[in-house]
Order: sequence, then C-alpha cells, then structure tokens
Amino acid sequence: MDVVFPKGCRPSDLQVEVDSGKMTVKWREECNQAISGYNIYISQEPLAPDYEYRQLPKEVLPFNDQPFPGDINPDDSSEVYEAEGLKDGVKYYVSVRIILPNGIQSRPTNEIVTVCGPSGEIELSARFKSEQDGFSLSQEKFVRADNDQNDIYYFHAERVDYLTSPKKLNGFLRDIKLQQLPFTGNLEQIKYKVKLLESVPAEDRVTVVTGDWVRVLTPETTNALIHVLGFSGEGDDRKIKLFYLYSPLKNELFF
Repeated sequence: MDVVFPKGCRPSDLQVEVDSGKMTVKWREECNQAISGYNIYISQEPLAPDYEYRQLPKEVLPFNDQPFPGDINPDDSSEVYEAEGLKDGVKYYVSVRIILPNGIQSRPTNEIVTVCGPSGEIELSARFKSEQDGFSLSQEKFVRADNDQNDIYYFHAERVDYLTSPKKLNGFLRDIKLQQLPFTGNLEQIKYKVKLLESVPAEDRVTVVTGDWVRVLTPETTNALIHVLGFSGEGDDRKIKLFYLYSPLKNELFF
C-alpha cells in the first residue's frame, strides 16, 4: 500500500549489538508529533529493497507482538529494545519504524544485516600457567591450551606477546589461522572494515599489543574478531584480556 509518509517523523541511527541467541537494537527517535510506539522488524529476508518507501503488507509481522512503547531511558531521544530467542549463525535483517496513532508507520531506519553469536570478555593466562590458558569460541568456555577444543592461547617471551594457534603446540590440535588487522577502531567500525579485506588469515601466531584487532579463522570456516584490551602481571603471572565476537556463519566473513 502506497501512503504518504509523515514529514519529520522517522527513527534513525540504528545500531545492533549481538550475542548468543539475542541482540540489542538501538535507535534514535525523530518525530515531531504524537506516536503510538515502535515496530521492530527482524527477518531472514531483506525488507528495504521493496518497502523502504512503502507501508509493509499486513502479513509481514514485526518481531514484537505488541507495539513497543519505548524504554525507560530518561534520554527520550534514544530507545533500546532487547530481542531474544534468535538463532546463532543466521543472517537477520533489522529495521525499526515508528507507529502513529492512526496505525500508519513511518519510513524505516536504515536496515542492518547481522548474525547472532557468542561475544564477551575473557582473560587468558600464559600457556600452561593456569586452568584458563585456552578458550573455545564456539563452546564459550575455558579449556586448557592443549585441549582438542581449544581455539587460541596466549604466549609471552622476551617481552613480546603472542596469540597462537593450538597447532603450534601439537600438529593434531586445531589448526586456527590468525590475521592481525591493519586498522583500529570500535567494534562497529571494525565490522565494516573487515568486510573489505581481500586477504585471509594465514598465520599460526601473531604478535599483539593493546588495541590490536585480530581475525580468527577456524577449521570449520567460521570467523571471530578478537580485540586486545590489555595486559596484567609479569613473568608466569602475566595475563591478556580480550574481547571476542564469534560468528557461527560458515564460509562467509560476516558479523
């Protein structure tokens, strides 16, 4: 249905943060009249190509069962919606529309395509120095560096810090490939920039300093991004703190 969209009334600045089975959808409100709430669209097919300038058909349902009234954030121009019950490794197309009292919806925000997967912060001990010297990205748990589920371990020698593939310890362990990214920035910037890479991870060990981003490629052709947050301790007590975002989507560099 073609409808004249209300002037000066459209949500903007859409952002999506993912985790395992869920996502946080954020946007800003820009509307100069009364509204009835918001509809959040999370679909496995893109809506923007056909419905950016049109109202959605009734059979295209929003993710929310009832109009989302907005959060309790005192900043009235910013809204946050928590979506749960999603599947990891599936591409989702996300957008938001304002609902007016007459039931007409505004134009959507920009549409973001994303994939849910585990994320978080971990602290790894140096190799063989504690029970937390390795980490399985897909299992979201600490394992020993020489465990057959381990994806990465930390090594320090001669004042240099390394992230390393388990295969360096034993040829029968997981053959993880690493790539130190040639750019810095926040997560949203890195997610955009990494899609432009033409090279693929090929190293079994990379040197790292605070602020570095590293791409990880698993034997299953899934990917992860790792951000080096910092270091603590000296000698056998030295540890590395990391943020990780793992994408279970195979054969595609997508976060």
